[in-house]
Amino acid sequence: MTFPRLARRLAAAAVLGVSAACSGDETAPTHDDHTPTSYTVLIGGTEATAPYTFAAGQTVRVQLKFFNAALEDLDEVETSHFAALTFDPATLATVAPVADHHFQFDVTGGTVGTGTVQIGYGHDAQADEHSFTADAATE
Repeated sequence: MTFPRLARRLAAAAVLGVSAACSGDETAPTHDDHTPTSYTVLIGGTEATAPYTFAAGQTVRVQLKFFNAALEDLDEVETSHFAALTFDPATLATVAPVADHHFQFDVTGGTVGTGTVQIGYGHDAQADEHSFTADAATE
């Protein structure tokens, strides 16, 4: 093999090696900006804290506002993510999702008593990819 031919092959190999090493995104992986680490509950448009109270037979709009580790509001991903409210016992309240608003629900107070409400978050209507600690709820 002659020197010019060897030099061309080495140069081609070097170019391929550099292009392979530089292909793709070389930035360090970042955390998932859509992973909630906290939330705020709004009942009838007003921020509320546990225990959450729902009057028997009365329907109120409940909105969940999720925040990631950087405290960024996740409302911008509401069209592709879902929330869930699950009452225990189930007779404590009924939950109806609000059309086109995956983080909002119409909640109607049910049987008088105490229990908990579990808040979930995910990529489908079951919103079971991430669950927060259950909070106290009363009717």
